[in-house]
Amino acid sequence: MRRFRRKYYDVFSHFYDRIIALHSQDKRAFLRRLIVERSKAPRGGRLLDLCTGTGAVALCAGEMLGPESLVVGVDFSQGMLNKAREKAQRKKLSNVHFVLADVARLPFVAASFDAVTCSHAMYELQPQTREACFAEIKRVLKPGGVFVMMEHCEPKHPFIKMLYYIRLASMGSPENRAFARDEVPFFRRFFSDVTKELTPTGGSKIILGVKK
Repeated sequence: MRRFRRKYYDVFSHFYDRIIALHSQDKRAFLRRLIVERSKAPRGGRLLDLCTGTGAVALCAGEMLGPESLVVGVDFSQGMLNKAREKAQRKKLSNVHFVLADVARLPFVAASFDAVTCSHAMYELQPQTREACFAEIKRVLKPGGVFVMMEHCEPKHPFIKMLYYIRLASMGSPENRAFARDEVPFFRRFFSDVTKELTPTGGSKIILGVKK
C-alpha cells in the first residue's frame, strides 16, 4: 500500500500545481503565509515542513524568514521533491532544501528546529505513523518551539462531506475520523499551550502546540 501511494504521488506531482492553481487562486498563497506566521519561526531561524509535496509552504517560509534562515521540506515522494527543487532553483532560494524521508523517522538531530509545519497531509497518515510522527516532531523541535498544522474543516454540504470521509477512509485508518473531528486531545499528549482556530478564508483550521 505504501509503495502504491508513493508511486501515485510521484505521478501526481506532474499535475499537482496546475490543479491547485485552478481551484485556489490566491487563497492558497494566503494560507501558506498564514501557517508560516503562526509557526512563530524567527527571521533567520530554522523551519521544517513535513509532507511538503511540491514545496509550497517551504518555499514561502524561505522567502519570509530571509536568506540567513534554514528551511527543510520533507516528503516520501521523489517526484514531489523533484518539482519542489525545480521551484527553489527558479526562485534562487539557496536557504531551502528538500529531503526524501519518512516522517515517522526524521533524519535530524534533536532540538534542531525553531518550528515545524504540516499542511493538509496529517489526516492521510496511518494512526501508528501519525503517533511516531508527533513524537519525532517533538524531538526535533527546540524547547519552546512550535508545531503548527493546517487541515481542512469538515464540510457542511452533505455530498462534499461524504467525499471528505471517503478521502479519510481511502487514505488511512477509520481512526482518522476521530482525529479529524477533534485534534486537540491528541496534540495535548505531546505539546502544551495547544490552540485551534479557523482560517479567515474558511474551510481550513490551524492547530498548534508548543514544546515544553
